[in-house]
Amino acid sequence: MFNVKEKVVSLIEVKKSKFYCILLPIKDDENIKNELAEIKKEYPGARHYCYGAVIGDITRSNDDGEPASTAGRPILETLLNHQLDNVLAVVVRYFGGTLLGTAGLIRAYSQATSEAIKMATLTVPTTVYNYKITADYNLISSLEYLLSTKAVIKDRIYDEMVTYFFQSEEDISQEIKEVTSGQYSPEFISEEIIQK
Repeated sequence: MFNVKEKVVSLIEVKKSKFYCILLPIKDDENIKNELAEIKKEYPGARHYCYGAVIGDITRSNDDGEPASTAGRPILETLLNHQLDNVLAVVVRYFGGTLLGTAGLIRAYSQATSEAIKMATLTVPTTVYNYKITADYNLISSLEYLLSTKAVIKDRIYDEMVTYFFQSEEDISQEIKEVTSGQYSPEFISEEIIQK
């Protein structure tokens, strides 16, 4: 699954109706209500504020007065087809005077959502592990090389010994033991999810 890094807005026009799609990251159901209220302030006077949202296993959609399953559901399906998670897509429609029909509405709401997704920077949630290791100074070059190729060094503390705080997507304990001739092992600190 992919996440959206930041809010993006797309605009398409179909038979003089304007469809703005606001695509943004969210964390929970409360975000939907709050973001929808903000979008209604940013885009006042629109005929419809339809949306689709995916939050883990939870999906939400709303047609906001459009015929059933012609707006919210196509928005949601577009998000799911692009394997997006923790995302809200609100499509704001300013009516242009011409009825689009069921197929036309489905196409317009799907296209508006797809355009926003094309503009978005997508990230992949990745589990990383935080470690620390304290070792003798004579091992600095070996540790620096290993950590710079297999991990991300977050901090170094030079005291009586050198301490590295690093983050890795995999367990490199065995490799550290090898470069330190079995003298040192990293200490696990925590696990977290980052966006890559």
